[in-house]
Amino acid sequence: MVAPAVRLLAALAPVALLVAAPPLLGCGGAPATDAGVCAGAGVCGSRYCVAGRCRPPSDLPSPIDARRVLLPPADLAVLAEDGGAAAAPGVPDAVALGHAGAGDVVLLLRFTPTFGVDADIASAFVLLEPAPLAPPAERALTLEVARILEPWRSETATWGRQPRLSIPEAAAIVRRRPATPLRIDVTSLVRDWARRRKDDHGIAILAPGSDAVGAATSMGISQGAGPLLEVYVR
Repeated sequence: MVAPAVRLLAALAPVALLVAAPPLLGCGGAPATDAGVCAGAGVCGSRYCVAGRCRPPSDLPSPIDARRVLLPPADLAVLAEDGGAAAAPGVPDAVALGHAGAGDVVLLLRFTPTFGVDADIASAFVLLEPAPLAPPAERALTLEVARILEPWRSETATWGRQPRLSIPEAAAIVRRRPATPLRIDVTSLVRDWARRRKDDHGIAILAPGSDAVGAATSMGISQGAGPLLEVYVR
């Protein structure tokens, strides 16, 4: 049995950046799903595709009175179902989400909030940046999100020893072109942090391996910022 690929990034200092909240713009390219996830104009009926979700005109994901908080992960691990690509140790510059050759991929993220548990969270997103000059996926890819239900560490997490997750839900569509940063809506998960649930240990992004190319995503090693949590706090 081939060992699964494990990509890990640990001990990142949780530095928060607070700036005025810019407007979030819609994205383009693919039809909406039953979960209201979208990646294009003209697919949401009377609603609008804004920050990856079909929303009514009155639903602003980043209110003008909110402040924007950016957090890098305190711990991060990328687990790939197929160990054939498990090559070099350390953290790769990019991970091909949805690549059939790697099988399903699970991205584990844990963040250390700098806002109080009583903070009014207007919205929250995991930001993924496309790897520079990478070829596009052959088709639009749907990513899922889940809550991590038990403790984990990047040093010991593997495909066979990954933590339990909640039931995944469709959360975002990666479009083929143009290659732009992806916002994955995790508002409900971040709002739950205020409840201090004992089974709340971060956020998991799941990418089924169904594309011949996949969507190459920067891990922030040599280029790009890598995964970030973007929170709008009022």
